[in-house]
Amino acid sequence: MCIDLIAFDLDGTTLNSNLEISERNRSALQIAFKQGIKLVPCTGRAIYELPKGLSPFIDEFGFSVFPYIITENGARVYNLPQKELLYSKSIPKETALAVLREGRKQLAMTYMSFGIKGAMDNLGIVWETEETRQFIRGWEEKWVIPSANLEELIEWYGEIAKTTMNFVTSDDYEKCIKTFSAWPGLALSSSQEKSLEIMANGVNKGEAVVFISRHSGIPMERVMAIGDNLNDLEMILKAGFGVAMGNAIPELKEKANWVTASNDDDGLAMAIEKVLEECKAEK
Repeated sequence: MCIDLIAFDLDGTTLNSNLEISERNRSALQIAFKQGIKLVPCTGRAIYELPKGLSPFIDEFGFSVFPYIITENGARVYNLPQKELLYSKSIPKETALAVLREGRKQLAMTYMSFGIKGAMDNLGIVWETEETRQFIRGWEEKWVIPSANLEELIEWYGEIAKTTMNFVTSDDYEKCIKTFSAWPGLALSSSQEKSLEIMANGVNKGEAVVFISRHSGIPMERVMAIGDNLNDLEMILKAGFGVAMGNAIPELKEKANWVTASNDDDGLAMAIEKVLEECKAEK
């Protein structure tokens, strides 16, 4: 089994619980890069909100180490060295405004991304219990995202790439999924517990990987995809070799070709080492 492209999730996959790349993961990516394998990070984050843990690897090899990067769960695909936008699919303004207003009714902590960066809603958060105040503080501290009047930003940009809604309770989360599942033109996913991610219909990491496959001339059967959560499912299903992390949700483990170790136990490196060794044996 030889591969020419590795599509890999960042949070919960490449990065450990401290949001860092382990030495073994870094080394495995380095070896793959030097063997001519294209490395494609796939994230729900915006292009200018990439995790700091990725910086040492980029500093060492330059942006050319990642000829492509998938952001916003597949709503944006860039040529990273030139920061050139190759593919884009957005939620239009009126739908975005409606999603924001509905999220406030649903007691959601709402973040919207506008393609390069995003902001958290500074209106509509009127929860008064200590539990919800702690939730808000914790969410703000973890992600360090600015707050803003999202209606004004939507009007300014005219569209959004992705919305993320976080909830205090599972009941609120499930209720919101049920609500937005009935809306046409939207795609729903998740990358962490009690967190709903909303994109334009048809947007997912799998379709973005297929786009890169065609753009680069690499067939999907020579693509390995690896991830840990629901927003990684489509690319794992579409890749020639789909890998679920040891810390992945059960659905991913059931659908993947192989399950590796967790993100705290160098699972990414183990998967890369496996395919490189099997390819070497074939030759």
